[in-house]
Order: sequence, then structure tokens, then C-alpha cells
Amino acid sequence: MDDALWKWMKTPEAQKIANAAEDKAWNEFQQLFPRADRKKFESQANFAKNHTASAEIFFKGSSGVSTSVFGSDRRYWSPQMKTALGLDDVNGFPYQLSPLKTKKPLPIPAVDFTEAAQRKSLPA
Repeated sequence: MDDALWKWMKTPEAQKIANAAEDKAWNEFQQLFPRADRKKFESQANFAKNHTASAEIFFKGSSGVSTSVFGSDRRYWSPQMKTALGLDDVNGFPYQLSPLKTKKPLPIPAVDFTEAAQRKSLPA
């Protein structure tokens, strides 16, 4: 890393850019994993030579190893990471099959199953 970039990274302007990148990463994280235990994760900002920043969220593992949330394959996530992300079972139901939180309930029409089915004729 060149000295000019290193000096720039310590300026208030660079810190502001890094904070904005971390805020964006946390917002994306919260949207994808609304039930996550945020205390078990940390963010890290990285700078490019053109003075832009990107941020990543990491799971803080018990062995001191950090695992990237967005940059790792979900198939290899540890059970502890899945639990911290809120992806474990929900009352015995897999998270993916649990009810979605919708802003307004979907209308489900009542059907009387005691009556015979009505036959609709097709137009000729």
C-alpha cells in the first residue's frame, strides 16, 4: 500500500466514507437476516486505491476465526453461525418454511366444504 493512501485513510473524510460503507453493509445484513444476533458479528471496511470503501460483515467464531457472511458459501457455515444469523429451526420448523412477516395479511376466502361443488360451464 502506498504512503499517500495510508495517510489518506487516517483522515476524517476517509473515516466518513468507511462509516458509510459499514452502515450500508449492516443495512443489507439486517434485511437478509432480520433475526440475527448482531453482537456476534463485526464489520470491516476496506479501501481501494481510488479512495472508495467497501465493507464486509464477519461472524466472530468461538475459536477466534472470523467468517465472512457475504463472501462465504452457506453450505459450509457452522451451526453456531447459522444460529447467530437466526437461521436455525423456528418452533421445530425450518426457518425457510416459517411464516413470512407481511405488512398486511393476505385475504383468504372462506370456502364452505359442506356444500356440493358448483360446476361452471365454459363459454362456447
